[in-house]
Amino acid sequence: MSLVNKLLRKTQSSPPQFEREFFENTNRSDHPLRLARHTYQQLSETSKGQEEMYLFMVEDILYSSLYATFYEQLLFTIKENPALATPLIEAFEKDHDERERIIAEMTEYHLNYIINEGHCDGCPVCENHSDVDEIVKIFHSGDFEFFKDLYLGMQTIQFAMEELIFDLSPEREEWYQDYTAENILKFRQNIIDHVEKSAN
Repeated sequence: MSLVNKLLRKTQSSPPQFEREFFENTNRSDHPLRLARHTYQQLSETSKGQEEMYLFMVEDILYSSLYATFYEQLLFTIKENPALATPLIEAFEKDHDERERIIAEMTEYHLNYIINEGHCDGCPVCENHSDVDEIVKIFHSGDFEFFKDLYLGMQTIQFAMEELIFDLSPEREEWYQDYTAENILKFRQNIIDHVEKSAN
């Protein structure tokens, strides 16, 4: 399933408790959306111009999307092995540097593919380029607002999943059964929807 379909597909159902937690107090200073807006402001202030910021946003979108896949896999593993939740989270945190190295490499390959208008002469992630095919044309059309919204959405997802894994999950064993692929996808989609509504 493509990146855009994963993020922008409309879904409906009653959210599980871990998702409701996200929406219960959206005004708190450390809410994931507020943190995402802060990173956007920082990016805006440190970029040399809109063209550089545009490229950085797309790069960060790819990075956050790839990172979310790792978060999802951890949550699925916790669901299947609830008694090992704490050791799994600790091991995940310990592998931070290596995981970031891998994701940074994958991001670079995908970004080059996008910049080269969907052409790749061969790289270690060729089989996954189809995940970003739908944003190739959007990137080259220069749709800044599209990528701004997607950037805020993906940053919010990353902060929300970090909070879920490191702050909330260790003490919420009753949530583990709800860490299904369907629920996590809906969680991500509902975050995207929330970010879009908040921007209007």
